[in-house]
Amino acid sequence: MASETTDLVALICSRLCHDLAGSIGAVNNGVELLAEETDAAMREEAIGLIAQSASDAARRLSFFRLALGSSGSMTEPMAYTEFTRVAKAYFAGGKLSLLLPATTEPLSKPLGKALLLGLSLAAQALPRGGSLSLVKDARAWLIRAEGTTLRWTDDVALGLGDGAVPAEPVAAIARYARDLAASAGHRLQAEPGETSLVLRFTAN
Repeated sequence: MASETTDLVALICSRLCHDLAGSIGAVNNGVELLAEETDAAMREEAIGLIAQSASDAARRLSFFRLALGSSGSMTEPMAYTEFTRVAKAYFAGGKLSLLLPATTEPLSKPLGKALLLGLSLAAQALPRGGSLSLVKDARAWLIRAEGTTLRWTDDVALGLGDGAVPAEPVAAIARYARDLAASAGHRLQAEPGETSLVLRFTAN
């Protein structure tokens, strides 16, 4: 059991590093360009690259800090305003539109984290972009993803199941999202179609 937990943590860390690598690498490239260039226009371009990439990295860090981090007790509620702020910032400027319900009710912290990770899983399933929406009905939270292409892999499906977790970061994220949902009294199920996906968080 300890080995499985260690493997899960390592895979989640791999996903986090992968998600940040592009932005951090771009910051480094901008710094190198700034150090080498004397042309004013090129230096201005480098500063712009650094600023944009640093902002992107900060948005991603904020998202995963809320989704994966451990700040305070898990019994404390998650403010819905914080949830929406972090989620909207994470997807801003990308290929995906995001629609969130208008509510002021706080979320349980495990459920809020699970929903954030669910949004990241749904986004990864739409490589060409599309739309994401979060909807709440009487018994469940639903994440709906629609696009021209859906890439729903066996690794994610297995991560949401009860068996061993494949040695893939996305599978580890799926398993952690499932476990967080379960600790909040919800069952996480996926309903993939040809070009759409529903992630259903149903209250037990």
